[in-house]
Amino acid sequence: MAVHNLKTEDKKVLKSIRKKLPACVAEIELAVTGEQEFKIQRIGNQLRIIRNTVLGQLKKNYDQMVRTKAYKSALKEYQQICEALTKTTDAKDTDKLIQQKKITADKLIKLQQKHNVTFEYARNYGKQMRTKFSLPDAVLVLTTCEMVWRSIETLLYKGADKVYFYNKDDLITFQGKQANRCIILKAVAENNFYVKFGNLELPLIVKQNDLYIKETLANISHYIKNNISIDNNNIKLYNQGLDPVSTYRIRNNRIVRRLIRGRIRYYLQITIEGNPVPKRNKDGSIRHKYGTTGRIGVDIGTQSIAVVTDNQVILKNMAERSTNTFKHEHTIHLLQKRLDRSRRATNPDNYNEDGTIKKGPKTWVYSNHYKKARAKIKDLHRKAATNRKLSHNEDINKLRSMGSELIIEPMNIKALQKKTKTVTKNKKTGKYNRRKRFGKSILRRSPGYFIEQAKYRFNCSGGRVQEVNNQTFKASQYDHQLNDTKKKQLSQRWHVFDDTTKIQRDLYSAFLLYCTDETFQEPDHGICTNFFESFLKMHDRCINEIIASGKKVMNSGIKIA
Repeated sequence: MAVHNLKTEDKKVLKSIRKKLPACVAEIELAVTGEQEFKIQRIGNQLRIIRNTVLGQLKKNYDQMVRTKAYKSALKEYQQICEALTKTTDAKDTDKLIQQKKITADKLIKLQQKHNVTFEYARNYGKQMRTKFSLPDAVLVLTTCEMVWRSIETLLYKGADKVYFYNKDDLITFQGKQANRCIILKAVAENNFYVKFGNLELPLIVKQNDLYIKETLANISHYIKNNISIDNNNIKLYNQGLDPVSTYRIRNNRIVRRLIRGRIRYYLQITIEGNPVPKRNKDGSIRHKYGTTGRIGVDIGTQSIAVVTDNQVILKNMAERSTNTFKHEHTIHLLQKRLDRSRRATNPDNYNEDGTIKKGPKTWVYSNHYKKARAKIKDLHRKAATNRKLSHNEDINKLRSMGSELIIEPMNIKALQKKTKTVTKNKKTGKYNRRKRFGKSILRRSPGYFIEQAKYRFNCSGGRVQEVNNQTFKASQYDHQLNDTKKKQLSQRWHVFDDTTKIQRDLYSAFLLYCTDETFQEPDHGICTNFFESFLKMHDRCINEIIASGKKVMNSGIKIA
């Protein structure tokens, strides 16, 4: 886009349009020769060393800063102000606390600058490292330093305990900040593209039947040719108060490397301005049809999902795409036990008599069988992650076809995966109870990704995801017949009414979410009463289908013969 030909006002409008437009990512595999692969691996190794060196220096500066009395007192003061802000209701007190919060935040920022815990320091340190390796492109080093700073931000603002340093086997991502810097997508002819990465030219591998990628590349090519008219049209729409259209302008590119079945494969990820093009069938028809109107009440658990609409009730396991889902998880479990036995056999001096690992520095010896099994586990985890992603996307597309308004409860995924703080004993055995919660379930089912993708896909397609107020909306405890809450233990998987009618707990929560009032603060008693009879018929049909299929739904309380 020839932005310099625009007026100053139009430039400002175009910038604001580009900020408001959504973004999507298209991924295409790259064809890489042996010589090109060697060069890319060398650059990747250099960037890995730069990243670890810069991160190590910033972590050292951070540790020194955290030990100082000035930082401890400023951080404690900041935390106390934040707690006071959540409790106060007086407007004058709130204004005073906000001013104090700004002053304390400035203190913390000055301490960061004093101890060189800043992005500016990371970038300058990365520049020094670049001269040692003689890397041709400064953009690669700059984006690597941004990765370092994001890791340090998790320590500063997100409560992380440590940062991750890349190993030799880890494959670093090559990130370009702009479409015309470092990693550039160029066209040989219409719909025939290649990637220019430094001195390397990497052609794209576009499958013959991949209509999604072909349509995406065609839209990118159209914008490159007609960027001035498309941007001018968006400026006119914006000035008239209308929504701008997707431009498919390339924001930036990145090259991602993945180890798949023992072989490194290369992919180009293009960040595009606008909504993604719709997926199509072979005949060109749109694959996923969107429901125009209608509510969908969804209760998302750690392992299962319950769905209620005006004409359908569904209860199923999350991230279950095929019959091999649980088989792969069991195989990973067995291989992990095998690796533990192998480690203990080849490194007996690293363990205490009670089986715990000795403290202090140690050297580990791994057998060839161990390395093969470890590579197999890594590949199984990759397959499981891909299955989770595809399964979630399929389920969300199905939900979008049922209606336009998805109603859910907010979930704190991090809190669910942490161990309990309180230590309790079993009254019968006298042994300590396990402190574990839902860590493995969240690892295997990934409910957080499901919620994130649901919000993204519904918003892209003109729908919306609405979260109820979980302080007032007690979906797991409310009884619409009593019009009051009735506490239940987590192990109680069925809701029993006074007339002995039994409803599966998760499905009843989804039913209550469907029957929420317009403010999303609590269930609407009138809607619950009118809809309950038809819901009960669909509920019984759903339970009978699950029992007949013989498929176990996790944590549902449904007994399968």
